Amino acid sequence: MSVPEAVDARELVGELPGFAILPDEVRALVAESFELVSFPFGAVIVREGDEADAFYVLASGSARVVKQGDHGEEVPLNVLRRGDSFGEMALLADTVRLSTVRASSSVQALRLGKSVFAALTRSHPQVREAFQAIVNGRALWNFFRVHSSFSQLSNEALALLVSALERVDAPAGEIIVREGDPPGPMYVIEQGRVRVYKHSDGSESHLGFLRAGDFFGELSLFRDEPRAASAQAVSDCTLLRFPPELFRRLIDEHPDFRLRLEQRIQQYDYRRVASVPLDFAEEILPAEASVRHISPEQVELETELEAELDAGALEKTGTAAKQRPIRRFPHVYQLDEMDCGAACLAMICRHFGRSVGISYIRQAVHTATDGTTLAGITRGAEELGLSARSVRVSKSRLDDLPLPAVAHWEGNHWVVVYRVEDDHVRVADPARGLRRVPRDQFLERWSGYTSVVGYTERLAEAPEARTSLAWIRPFLRPHLRLMLFAVGLAVVAAALELVLPILTQVVVDRVLPRGDLGLLWVLMAVIVAVLLAITGATLVQRYLLSKVAVRFDVATLDFLTGRLLALPMSYFSTRRTGDIERRLLGARQVRAFFIQSGVEALTSVTQLLAALGLMLFYSWKLALVYLATAPLYAGLMRYSAKRLRPMYDNLEEAYGRYSSGQIDAIRGIETVKALAAEEALRRLMLGRFQALADRVFRTEFLVLAYQGSLQLVAFASFGLFLLVGSIEVVHGNLSLGEFVAFNALVALATGPMLTLLSLWDQGQLARVLFDRLDDVLGPEPEQGADRDRLRTVSTLEGRVELRGVGFRYGGPEAPAILEDVTLTVEPGETVALVGRSGSGKTTLIKLLAGLLEPTEGEILFDGFELRTLDYRTLRRKIGFVLQESYLFDDTIAANIAFGEEAPDPARVAWAAKVANAHEFVERLPLGFDTSIGESGLRLSGGQQQRIAISRALYHRPPILLFDEATSALDTESERAVKESLDELLVGRTSFVIAHRLSTVRDAHRIVVLERGRVVETGTHDEL
Repeated sequence: MSVPEAVDARELVGELPGFAILPDEVRALVAESFELVSFPFGAVIVREGDEADAFYVLASGSARVVKQGDHGEEVPLNVLRRGDSFGEMALLADTVRLSTVRASSSVQALRLGKSVFAALTRSHPQVREAFQAIVNGRALWNFFRVHSSFSQLSNEALALLVSALERVDAPAGEIIVREGDPPGPMYVIEQGRVRVYKHSDGSESHLGFLRAGDFFGELSLFRDEPRAASAQAVSDCTLLRFPPELFRRLIDEHPDFRLRLEQRIQQYDYRRVASVPLDFAEEILPAEASVRHISPEQVELETELEAELDAGALEKTGTAAKQRPIRRFPHVYQLDEMDCGAACLAMICRHFGRSVGISYIRQAVHTATDGTTLAGITRGAEELGLSARSVRVSKSRLDDLPLPAVAHWEGNHWVVVYRVEDDHVRVADPARGLRRVPRDQFLERWSGYTSVVGYTERLAEAPEARTSLAWIRPFLRPHLRLMLFAVGLAVVAAALELVLPILTQVVVDRVLPRGDLGLLWVLMAVIVAVLLAITGATLVQRYLLSKVAVRFDVATLDFLTGRLLALPMSYFSTRRTGDIERRLLGARQVRAFFIQSGVEALTSVTQLLAALGLMLFYSWKLALVYLATAPLYAGLMRYSAKRLRPMYDNLEEAYGRYSSGQIDAIRGIETVKALAAEEALRRLMLGRFQALADRVFRTEFLVLAYQGSLQLVAFASFGLFLLVGSIEVVHGNLSLGEFVAFNALVALATGPMLTLLSLWDQGQLARVLFDRLDDVLGPEPEQGADRDRLRTVSTLEGRVELRGVGFRYGGPEAPAILEDVTLTVEPGETVALVGRSGSGKTTLIKLLAGLLEPTEGEILFDGFELRTLDYRTLRRKIGFVLQESYLFDDTIAANIAFGEEAPDPARVAWAAKVANAHEFVERLPLGFDTSIGESGLRLSGGQQQRIAISRALYHRPPILLFDEATSALDTESERAVKESLDELLVGRTSFVIAHRLSTVRDAHRIVVLERGRVVETGTHDEL
């Protein structure tokens, strides 16, 4: 640790209650034992369930503490800032981490190793006692955040509550509160169960049971009335008692606490349970009661308010601030139809002054091919640094809804509500733009499910969008001279064109009145020379631009393909194939706009300005007449930008969907033929094309209408010029030659003007395509852009450890595919994975290959955590046979040695022999040089599997992963392959998935998976 860091460490350590009691020399020694570590925004510092290895003190930045709730949801506990400590709870209890700490900005922290911390607390018991007091308070704090009905209280209110609570024990059978007693303390159940009952007409009426986190006794204090019911401990209970003075103070000083009680009373009034004492009206549910699904579109609701949004309640709890009506609101178009949720949050971020890229938000909200859940939007908003809350709002309370808010609309869409008027609702629709929707229509289409989003200072830490032209510049720089030369030629051609009107004036004013044929022939020669020069300059310019375009296409396509291939598997699993294809095709159209249209635009601007200059020279009056139509052009451009861009967005999305449908149909043609479903598929494809054709028609009609309007304005401008110009000639203010020359200038200026306006139209499409390219350029590459920090895997012994591995598709609220898988495999051991379909076997294999990353726990190879290893070099040491291995349209040898520029014939033959593929390959006319067709169509299923096994063995990897690798083989072929593999597997670690007993019988260990959990392990004989 450097000297400045050490000084800072002494200061921070001295501020901690646990260390402040140490002697100065001991405290200085402890400060020197800390290590300074850094974490980027969003990084996990400690993860719930991991082994506790250190104590931390935050030196700079901020971090969020979260914990997994009872239903798998992530519950925010606290926000840590400079000087706050964490990690001591697990160290003192000698257990695993009890919560996750995630950096909400760039963070620096001081880290004290577990051994030093343990030695310090052993040698100084007073330090342990001080930290234990902190831990006890923190445990109480976490209890209220995770289990209590008061989880939404402000930090100030919760701090007061925790500091003044009294913990009391109630043994089973004890009467805690008796009906009719005077008002007394309010209680929160920390542990145990409590039965609530009431006496009526001499009989006992059971009202319900209360569990950990529920509270009772508040009504008698709130209304100053006797107890309305009795409460008895069913089991041994630990209760947290609110003394009356604490209750009064919380009511008076903290409106959020009072609001929580009022909401509860209103809930019971709303349910018409007045006959039941409000202290004990059923098993009391917190405001955030359950997780539900919106069935039409599989949208998952994180929380639902039991009260239908009491007026102003959210403003008081700090979710959103009361504000003036929003007059202007930024708009962001969705990239694809499933991106509407991410686009809504992008708009809200821009409204609050932070331009966050939609690709980043898409990852934060866990967008899948079926869209984004409400829980995903709310969690994503919190990850971005916004405050957010999922609610279901009564339609009658629309006017009370804090804005902006993300609303679930039309059954399968998300929009931002940013202003509510008497008769209309203003929404920002990611698919159609800013809209003014009649109130009745909005209420009819709104489900009530909403995410209320507010601003916090943490939003400033969210990364801003990086989409810019910067990635294009390196590809343009080598061709800059050629492009400048092409621009120069275009300027020369434009300047020469302006000579023609001048020569026309000379012909009219001098040649015709005087009959000077000699001058006429001279002028004709000059005109011919000018035309030849213009033609030559134009041809050379086109040649240069074509040359640049081809080179640029090659370079950019290689760059984009590299970026695409560097993205993680999660990118491809959440996007349709047709959408990805449209991204790459759009890159060529962007190139055409920037190179060809860019030069054309510069040429047109030069020619237009020169023509306007000559117009002013001839007649400033006529020049102003020509320019009088400029506002009309500007209006058309504005209308075009407003209408065309969303239509281009929708059209690109429709093209992607239709393209995916075509690819899907071609891939499934064998099934179509087998089912004789050609007519059904044809009708399906026709329906999809008609939907696409409707969008194409509307877009093209609008483009034609725009271009027709431009022509109309141009004709109007020309007619106005003829009128005013003729009057000027009649009055003698302009010669006939000047009038003819001016007419030619008008023609020369109108052409470039219409060209520029047409380019404006093309620019709307280019902007759409360029924004969609951000979906390729924006996401972080697999394992990040900086690969220097990764460990290269040069050798691998084959020891594999899985520690509490879990995996979920689609975010923390999604169901677990794998859960708490712990396994240690020694080098050379063969492990068979068995279980029902959907038990998580294939997912586990993909995790081992690094194709997916665990969402919980860790995987270690030879003692090194998977995420720290370079996946590319690791995968070279792993042979992987997928359940449906893909074969490329190439030779058999190239498929076996895929990834090698020149296959090694000897190694190819060896791998084929081991996989029992050599015999059938040798029978083919060209042997290993036989082309197998796209997806291996020329081979049978069993032959394809043997080629896939050969490919997995080609590099002689120390670890093998087989996912139903022999499922397509007949019994004899499988036996032959197994005999060959048995020899090869000696000394190699292997994981095998198979349903046939013969395949797994000889495994060293069989692991049985059920619903993502390991339920049994052992040998075949043991099981």
